[in-house]
Amino acid sequence: MKTMNTATVSKLLTLLCSATLVSSAIGAQGVHTPGVNAREHHQQKRIREGVRSGELTAEERAKLQDEEKALRTEKQAYKADGKLTVAERKDLHQDANQVSRDIHRDKHDAEVRAGAALPHPGTADPGVNTRQHLQHGRIAHGVRSGQLTPEEAAKLRQEQKAIRTEERAYKADGKLTAVERKDLHQDQNQASKDIHQEKHDAETRLPVTPPTPVPPAPAPVK
Repeated sequence: MKTMNTATVSKLLTLLCSATLVSSAIGAQGVHTPGVNAREHHQQKRIREGVRSGELTAEERAKLQDEEKALRTEKQAYKADGKLTVAERKDLHQDANQVSRDIHRDKHDAEVRAGAALPHPGTADPGVNTRQHLQHGRIAHGVRSGQLTPEEAAKLRQEQKAIRTEERAYKADGKLTAVERKDLHQDQNQASKDIHQEKHDAETRLPVTPPTPVPPAPAPVK
């Protein structure tokens, strides 16, 4: 019998380790979002730079941070079932695109931070932003608990996106009237009712069926 030399054994071990690492990476990449994660870090850096340079007011910074939190919440909810579809990954990148545009717009508008001056309250809507975060949290909880199907969760997230789009449209002229603010809260009231309804209807996410264990082979008869 021909024996392998040390160099050959070492080469084989290296190949086996590489194959194992590649296999693990392929198996896990379904829920990995390195591209989205990198964009989140880069956008946080842009926000910090805007604060230091005075291009972002305290209000603008808070609003952009809220958008980043909403993106993270959405990402966690999408990954809660252990997979990330092509459509979900595309949706995350589209939302990151919107955050990027909002950062650019706020850094290049006419509003700048003037020393320690208080932010202008004309477009501030902390109540609506807080409710948005709560609604995203309720949706994420519904996905994790199985109370929401993927279709229901997607529909509820689209409802939240529509409210964010409406909010940006209302603020486009640099102010937020009492009527517009009231309308946003009414829309969030409806979204809250929809979340409750979907979480308590008869539809639930089917549990993942574990693989059937293979019985051990019978011992050979001696």
